[in-house]
Amino acid sequence: MYSSLFPWELIQAYPNLLTKGKPGPYAFSCYDPYLEKIFLSSIPKTFLEGESWKVLAGPEITVNWLEDNLKTLDFFTNSQSYKVLLSEQMSPKVKEFLLTEDIDWGVRYFLLTFQKEDKFFEKLKKKVPTLKVKEPRFWEMGKLLKFLCEQTGVGLSYDIQNYLLEVIPNEPGDLIIALKKLALLGRNPKDLRLVDIKDMLSKERIDQFELARLWGEKKNQRLYELLIELSHDVDGMMSFFRFIQGHIIKLSDTSYMQGKSKPSKYDRQVEATSRLWSQADLRDELRFFGECEILAKSRSTNLIQQLRLKKISCYQ
Repeated sequence: MYSSLFPWELIQAYPNLLTKGKPGPYAFSCYDPYLEKIFLSSIPKTFLEGESWKVLAGPEITVNWLEDNLKTLDFFTNSQSYKVLLSEQMSPKVKEFLLTEDIDWGVRYFLLTFQKEDKFFEKLKKKVPTLKVKEPRFWEMGKLLKFLCEQTGVGLSYDIQNYLLEVIPNEPGDLIIALKKLALLGRNPKDLRLVDIKDMLSKERIDQFELARLWGEKKNQRLYELLIELSHDVDGMMSFFRFIQGHIIKLSDTSYMQGKSKPSKYDRQVEATSRLWSQADLRDELRFFGECEILAKSRSTNLIQQLRLKKISCYQ
């Protein structure tokens, strides 16, 4: 069994993540550690036979440990269940052991969690129940925020939810931190007004769609002015550089829209702006933004210099 769902879909389809009464190995992939924590916390303690979970990290597991703790069923080990975080970092020998050895799981759950999928994860999909949390698309952040409000118990008005999406980086961690700040106000979140929170939550989010529109329409002077202004938000910059590379790839081949009965507003924008670009120019832009992402990841001061050079070139 393999299911790949958005967070709000997965919590509906699998409210307990695992299946009660069906112990054994499971695989779970989640792109974000904050979301991962929400889903791992959704497993009821009643699933376990008198034991609490033991949490391990992938790199610390060895073949000897597996043989001693999984292959040996005795009085002390036959009911202990495990959560293994960062399973993609397990050694090749450990991965091979889990794929090939016949293990009597008894009443034990063995949950392998992944933040990055690898060949091992692909092989597990064919052997064990596997769930994946899909990363929402940029126009679905409202659904993500609603999901996070429900999971944190911080109910907000529609206006305030929209405001958060405008001013907070659209990442689960940033949104959860903002919700916790609002909860600490000591008031019913549903009674909050925009004027109550504007001083607390300043406008910081990088509007990736707007930046992509400026780039697509070749309004480079304004684009690079904004990027230079926002360069202090390193995580936001990395997110934008990843997004714009995917955006460029869509412009280079718009055939993906042929299978859509109803293209979105974003799809129509891609199709319209694709006519303004040659394939050679798209390759150059893709290379440039790929280099920018690397500079942002390494926190290099050279990033701001590259953006300034791009801005200067707009005047030529």
